[in-house]
Amino acid sequence: MVALKPYTIVFSTMSVDGRIATETGFSKLSCEEDFELQHRLRAWADAVLVGANTAIKDDPSLTVRRAVGRNPLRVVIDAALKVPPTLEMFSVPGKGVIITTEDQSDDKISIYTERGISVIRAGEGSVDLRKALSALFDMGVRRLMVEGGGTTTYGLLRDGLVDELWLTVSPIIFGMGVQVINGNASLLRGLYLKSLRVLCGGWVHLRYGIIY
Repeated sequence: MVALKPYTIVFSTMSVDGRIATETGFSKLSCEEDFELQHRLRAWADAVLVGANTAIKDDPSLTVRRAVGRNPLRVVIDAALKVPPTLEMFSVPGKGVIITTEDQSDDKISIYTERGISVIRAGEGSVDLRKALSALFDMGVRRLMVEGGGTTTYGLLRDGLVDELWLTVSPIIFGMGVQVINGNASLLRGLYLKSLRVLCGGWVHLRYGIIY
């Protein structure tokens, strides 16, 4: 039997040369209309997912503020359990989820569960993303938004778990920095354009379906 998973949309805003941040961490790439799209997608989603590095660096709330709708579950993938349980995304008990590996100790897990954070264990050594998304589906998540970072997006695309890729291209070039999709091996995926929209007079929002 094939495990079910949520319908998954990756949302990211990048420079013209495919970067989401400079080497020094500058990442202010969105314009107002792009922020509004981001928050409308959060309101649509049952859960919003980020990687551990993004959670630690940005400490995002992942809440809905520029659109009408409820706040989704806030999910972080963290094989090493390195994210602090005091992050903003965990500020509301019962709204935070951490996905880690099956070989983490109960003592380390309890640091999170004692604060009302749900824990999913999937895979040994590294997180099994397919099992992780199946576990989210079992929790009632039918619509999943992914907000990065590049390693998380790469892993989901590699494992065939992304249904749509929403990219906003900002009119700026970084030259160096953090890639929007960052992996350690070649990844060949075909895309087909579903829609194109110009934002704020210079940003371009592209919505792609994925060909596997």
